[in-house]
Amino acid sequence: MAQITPNLYDLRGEGIGITYSTTSLTGKPQLTLKKGRQTLSFTGDEIGVLATPLGSLVTVTIAKTVDRGFTTFSFLLPAISLASTSARQAFRTIGITTVTTTTIGGPVTGPLQKYTVVVLRGSARQVVF
Repeated sequence: MAQITPNLYDLRGEGIGITYSTTSLTGKPQLTLKKGRQTLSFTGDEIGVLATPLGSLVTVTIAKTVDRGFTTFSFLLPAISLASTSARQAFRTIGITTVTTTTIGGPVTGPLQKYTVVVLRGSARQVVF
């Protein structure tokens, strides 16, 4: 039996919604992040994916402030095998908002990253583009 890997993920958590596709009509990954009233869209190289022992860590930069730092949103995506091409698999994971402090005005003391974690409920499926 061939392993069927999902390519479309929908995740929801408190105040957050994510749609992530590992491919699209253009062949590039796409991610839409809804956080509060804000909706951000990312494609291709704007989406970082890092294979880890915990699963794939998917990261996008959601804000940059000159001489103050930047904010990223990441989520862990577990490896999932589907029973069939029409199957949908539910799963749980976490999302992490990271605020990183940087400055050109001198050294910063204390932690340079601050984290906020949200529990996410997701579903994975395979779609044909």
